[in-house]
Amino acid sequence: MDIFLLIVAIIVVLILLAINVYLIVYFQHPDDKNESYLPKFLILIGFTIAQCSILLLPLDVANNEGYSGCDGYDTSVCGGIDMSLLWEITYLAVLAYVVLLIPFAIFYYEADDGQGNLRESMFCQAFKYELAVLIISTLTLLLMYFFLGTTNIPVTTYSASFGSSLTATIAAGTWTDQSKPPPFATWSAADVTNAALTLPGVDSTVSLKVTFPVYVMAMEGFVGWFFFVIFAGVGLSALPVDLICAFIYRPRHMDAVEFAEAQLSVRQRVNDLIEIGELLKVERAQKAEQGGGFFSRRSANNSDRVTVNKFKQAVYILENDVAELKLCHENYHKYNPLIPIFKLFFGIISLILSLLWIVQICVFILPSPPLTPFLNDYFQWFDTWFPLFGVLSVGIFAVYLQFAVIKGCFKFGVRFFFITLHPMKMNGTYMNSFLFNLGLILLCSLPVVQFSVMAFSDYARFTNVAQIFGVQIKYLQFFEYFWTTNAFVYAILGMAVLSAVYLGCKPRDKPANAMELKENLKRSRRR
Repeated sequence: MDIFLLIVAIIVVLILLAINVYLIVYFQHPDDKNESYLPKFLILIGFTIAQCSILLLPLDVANNEGYSGCDGYDTSVCGGIDMSLLWEITYLAVLAYVVLLIPFAIFYYEADDGQGNLRESMFCQAFKYELAVLIISTLTLLLMYFFLGTTNIPVTTYSASFGSSLTATIAAGTWTDQSKPPPFATWSAADVTNAALTLPGVDSTVSLKVTFPVYVMAMEGFVGWFFFVIFAGVGLSALPVDLICAFIYRPRHMDAVEFAEAQLSVRQRVNDLIEIGELLKVERAQKAEQGGGFFSRRSANNSDRVTVNKFKQAVYILENDVAELKLCHENYHKYNPLIPIFKLFFGIISLILSLLWIVQICVFILPSPPLTPFLNDYFQWFDTWFPLFGVLSVGIFAVYLQFAVIKGCFKFGVRFFFITLHPMKMNGTYMNSFLFNLGLILLCSLPVVQFSVMAFSDYARFTNVAQIFGVQIKYLQFFEYFWTTNAFVYAILGMAVLSAVYLGCKPRDKPANAMELKENLKRSRRR
């Protein structure tokens, strides 16, 4: 085993743990400061697993275990780390989080309805609902693995006949012998291969039963791709747009008159939201009197879910506007003018990375055969003089995809109201928001890796994960259609283009209409 590569991997994990501890402390709400230690520990380990699952890809590239010269784990050409085992352990841990730990924690917090429930009753409610989720998930996974756990790998067989007359094309040219071929032992592997390729191949399939961990990866990836298509597609456009808009619409100094006019507008928005909040409180009190369990309460809240999400979005945008307004007058001396410049710089970098991803999809992933390797050539060029840069570049593109997923989730929640908004705010993020975002990141971590392997298949051809995704999972029964037709890839490309057009027309987030919210709540009370 390559000790240097192993030490680097351990150091990276320790750095990630330290960063995640800082993020939890930095973003946590003051109400959770000295409590909720178990959820914080789960969040810490969960974020580390998600990050490691992405960074395993550049580690797999550096490990180079699929290289033909890696027999016996020769550390001069490969790292000697069992990456297949690491991939399986990582995504089994992801399964435990998304099916067991995160749902139980969310059910636990949802059980607290503010009516003075005892902790034991909260635990019992969460346990019952989690047991139902666990039974359904386990049965679905086991039944699908039992009936659909076979992969049908297409192969083309070439054979050469060594008779009394043989014409064989070899690397040095064409060899013809009218009597007999040379002794087979003197032929190199390339000679035999090229000789066989002169004859027509026979197409067939090899059916294999995949291991259970590999099938878990296939299921996680399939479910995660639906979220990945939406959020990564939106994020690839939203991430550069928001960073560049942060520079264009940066806080500017206001005189006293301008500041007073802006305050009047903000005060009116505050009064409207206070009135909406009171209406929501009355409505929630009426529903609480009706009683019922968790699912019954969920069903009762479905009718006004959009209204509640609009209210949360309006409050979120108002809080940001108030913070920016203070920077324009009373706190202008505290404003750091370098912040928008840095955002512009990273916005330009994000724009370049997003465009490179779009081009890679269009010229390499979708065409068959690919028009050009594009970024694969760029990575391989680095390997000719400094391989570390190529490996780091793969990591940068994969990590950028994960950031795009996070940004896409926030942007989707702000612009559309089908999901609850869970922004990460400094000193204002509750544990349920941490858990929601952690679940999203974990679900999308496998599609990020799979998509990166598809995009950089030339460069990552000697990785273990390329064999898992590109061979075993790609041709699994039921899933084969989605991978061989690139259905998800077309979807993410379409989502990215539509998002770019939409954000180009409406680059800034607008709060929901307060009058419409009040009317909806009044109609709900009359019903």
